[in-house]
Amino acid sequence: MTTSAPPVAPPSSVTRKILTTAATGGLTFLITNAANVPPDTSLTLSILIGGIALLVRFLVDFDRRLSRVERLEQDGLAETKQLVTDTFADISEATDLHSMIGVSVLEEEAIRDLVRNAARISAAQPAIIHHFVQAKIVQTSDLLKQIADGGTATYDGEDREWLLGLTCNATASIDAISMAAVDHGLWQSEIGQRYLDAQRDAAATGKKVRRIFVLDTADDMGDKDLALACTEQTRLGIEVRLLVRADVPQQLRVQVRDLIVFDDTLAYETTPTVSDPRHAQIAETRLVLTGQRVQRRVKLFRELWEVARDPDPPDDQRKT
Repeated sequence: MTTSAPPVAPPSSVTRKILTTAATGGLTFLITNAANVPPDTSLTLSILIGGIALLVRFLVDFDRRLSRVERLEQDGLAETKQLVTDTFADISEATDLHSMIGVSVLEEEAIRDLVRNAARISAAQPAIIHHFVQAKIVQTSDLLKQIADGGTATYDGEDREWLLGLTCNATASIDAISMAAVDHGLWQSEIGQRYLDAQRDAAATGKKVRRIFVLDTADDMGDKDLALACTEQTRLGIEVRLLVRADVPQQLRVQVRDLIVFDDTLAYETTPTVSDPRHAQIAETRLVLTGQRVQRRVKLFRELWEVARDPDPPDDQRKT
């Protein structure tokens, strides 16, 4: 069994300098001695030239090290400068965000709680939580941007958070146009009951709540489910009127759609997949925020309200 020899450490820089100096001095001594130069002069020249060689070597090494130090210093200054720049940029952004929060019409503490709670999502939680929370933040951010820009916000399918949230937070009025293709079966569903409950609370606090049921034909006036819905909603403080499509003014027929106008400043619209109420589903929900478009919806509701009629009272009320 053979063992490899331990690695030999390379000679140090000082050792190399000494060997180089000795070799230079020795070579000088040999040359001068061969040239019949007196021994004392030869020795002096050997020491002088060896010393010069040593000095030159030291100067070369010093210059190299000085260059490296300068490069390190420049790199360090560049890194420090970039660090300071990034730090000040972060501070500036944080200051701007703080200022924006301070002047926002929203509650400052609510915004801070949102940031705090989002920051509490830890790496120890499952990846699905991270992705879900991230998606909700992006979705909320997009909605806030669309609202701030005053345009239109859309939601694929049937939304309930917007509907209930807007109903609960209306400050003056809720005006709704209910189309059969969208609202069929709504009032018996869970979301329909919650929606009516929120409207009842709004009416009870003095807000004006009105609804126009748009009917396909005059025969629909006698529909028992419709009569029950009208009676129930009237009891809850909602003003209800009925409107047959044939009675809609000609110039308004193309504008009639399922919508809700909140406080005359925001329109909530739904688009059905098909016109047949037996098979229709909600294809898209849309918030209209543009001032002119909302005012057209307000005008549409008012004109339809004028031509709509009050529902007939139930039979038991007629007899009395």
